[in-house]
Amino acid sequence: MISFEQVDGIGFIRLGINDKNSFSNESFLELKKTIQIAKESNSKAIVLKSDSPGSFSLGLDLTTVSTMDLSKDLAPFLNLFYDNLKGLFTLPVPTIAEISGHALGYGAMLALVCDYRYATEDIRFGLPEVKIGIQVPSFIYTLLGEAVGYDAAKRHVLLGDAFKAKEMPSLFEEIVGTEEDVKKKSKSLQTKLKKNSLSAMKDTKLGILNVQKNILSLIETDIQATIQSIQSKDAQEGISASVQVRRPVFTS
Repeated sequence: MISFEQVDGIGFIRLGINDKNSFSNESFLELKKTIQIAKESNSKAIVLKSDSPGSFSLGLDLTTVSTMDLSKDLAPFLNLFYDNLKGLFTLPVPTIAEISGHALGYGAMLALVCDYRYATEDIRFGLPEVKIGIQVPSFIYTLLGEAVGYDAAKRHVLLGDAFKAKEMPSLFEEIVGTEEDVKKKSKSLQTKLKKNSLSAMKDTKLGILNVQKNILSLIETDIQATIQSIQSKDAQEGISASVQVRRPVFTS
């Protein structure tokens, strides 16, 4: 399940879908409702965290995608995919990702749309989409580029390998040893944010989003591009291979 709770003025979105926190259409709907609750909660900050040990999120439930009627179900599925990224990105208060487990694919994207990221040194983070025949959204490439530099981001998304947190330290506020350390560092930031004016933070976040409106506009073209990408023969082969736990054989 995906839940929301507010503790001492801070909102927490907790991911507890399954052991991998892999997303299906149902969990996308659940996340969308939870983001809306968080938006209306009047919290001074929103923390995104996992209740599944070892996994922040490993991305999409590819078994679900592999059995999908692409002509009917893919567009609504991807609309939810992007609605949730946009919903988190545009929350009116600061957002914090507590990453104490691996964050791959959509899991990495969820972390990238947050304002602050704390991670343990043992996690792996990455966008492996090209390895299963799917394009990386330009919206996500842009966010990664802002954090680590566009050249490093370009090399990563084209190669598709996951990396250890310490290999891209600029992506994170701090990289620490344990999950408890992540909680402590996040808590320290939460304490600082709670001392700020809520209305001033909201106005400032709105101004930031106004500057970033060109980044947000990429989502519209990304939706159509992702639909075409997932319908390709290579993507269908990559998804099938992932479900069957084998190496894909691409034709292009």
